[in-house]
Amino acid sequence: MSPECRLAQVPGYEDMHHECRQTSDVPLPHGSGILLLRRCVCSHHPYVDAVQPSAAGQGTERT
Repeated sequence: MSPECRLAQVPGYEDMHHECRQTSDVPLPHGSGILLLRRCVCSHHPYVDAVQPSAAGQGTERT
């Protein structure tokens, strides 16, 4: 979770979700897939719902 979204959990700072800049993964240059920074997985971001991984045999799949 990004620092902005962590702060947004504090009462009075709920609007900080809009300040989050961690909207995509940042790969380590020449790192063969190693991530320097992961995107924020806060449930307030619209892309989180679109890319939910489904666990085998649990729940229903999204189409």
